[in-house]
Amino acid sequence: MTIDRYTKAVLTVIAVALVVIAARPYFPASIWPGALQVAPAQAQTAAREGTIPKNWGKYLSYGGGNLLLEGPDKSFRVVDLDGKPSDGYPRLKWIIKFE
Repeated sequence: MTIDRYTKAVLTVIAVALVVIAARPYFPASIWPGALQVAPAQAQTAAREGTIPKNWGKYLSYGGGNLLLEGPDKSFRVVDLDGKPSDGYPRLKWIIKFE
């Protein structure tokens, strides 16, 4: 009998929590107590920025963390986008020229 009461109590708590979660979008935030108010999620990492010079070429495709660019002399350039800004990021990995 004790296990039955415990199970019913736990299921009741779960049901009440689900009702509160489902009802939150329909009521203004001001009516909820502070314990039920949740701050919106924020991104935890800073965006990395890098500048690729225009003279490296025209964008063709992206794959595997690399950009494929077509240079003005019809060569293909592979630019590595995975890396840290301190180590020369973005870095030119390959220049492929067909003659």
